[in-house]
Amino acid sequence: MILPQTNLQLYQTLRDVGCDRNSLRDCKAAYEISQSLFGSCFRPCGKPFVSHLLGTAGALAMWRQPFHSVIAGLLHSVYLFGDFKDGEKGPSDRRRKWLQSKIGGEAEGLIHRYSTSKWASDGNKDIHEQAKQNQSVREIFILKLADLYDEVADGGILLAPKKDYPFGLLTNPEEEQALVAAIADLIGSHAADAFSDSLGDLDKMSQWTEDLVSERRSFYRLESGVQELRRGRVNRRIVKLYSKIKKKSRAA
Repeated sequence: MILPQTNLQLYQTLRDVGCDRNSLRDCKAAYEISQSLFGSCFRPCGKPFVSHLLGTAGALAMWRQPFHSVIAGLLHSVYLFGDFKDGEKGPSDRRRKWLQSKIGGEAEGLIHRYSTSKWASDGNKDIHEQAKQNQSVREIFILKLADLYDEVADGGILLAPKKDYPFGLLTNPEEEQALVAAIADLIGSHAADAFSDSLGDLDKMSQWTEDLVSERRSFYRLESGVQELRRGRVNRRIVKLYSKIKKKSRAA
């Protein structure tokens, strides 16, 4: 299962699973929000953050989850890391009302519940049972699984080993198997097989990722430009400005 990593690939995935033109239009609007909030952001492995959001949404679409969940996948980190530039933090009332007006209450509500959820490092059988009994837990759990699947599918999880991953990933094989069983039960065997295959592929990938590993633990932003050249650029401008002033003073 190849996950979308661009907006165009996500649109094609949505078409493939039967979404109509209105859904594609709504997806485009959500994507544009993600661009404005995460355009300069990256995963700890160096992957563009927007690509991760697209992969998460793509997994949810391939798993035939409700469309509001797909939109939530595309914006699931807005309250955690989104750069609103409004001086506020987290899911403030103003932010929530604004996002609800853009993507609807169902998608925003799922994002809000996701952003306030905590994930233990193990106990996957327990959360599996909770998800079976509680629809709200199920929605959040599946959204988190899509988020993790994007990390696993392309090996990005190997490039940021210092990041804390939930559900025993990379540390507890028994919990990983319990997670795959939960995916099979809650989503379907196709999703479980793809997730399991990706976990198995990590061993093969580890042979070529050694020199690519990042020391970062979390997401980060990059300011545009080359930092070591900034001062030189400013100095050149000052010299040019000084030259012009000097010429005028001589002429006077």
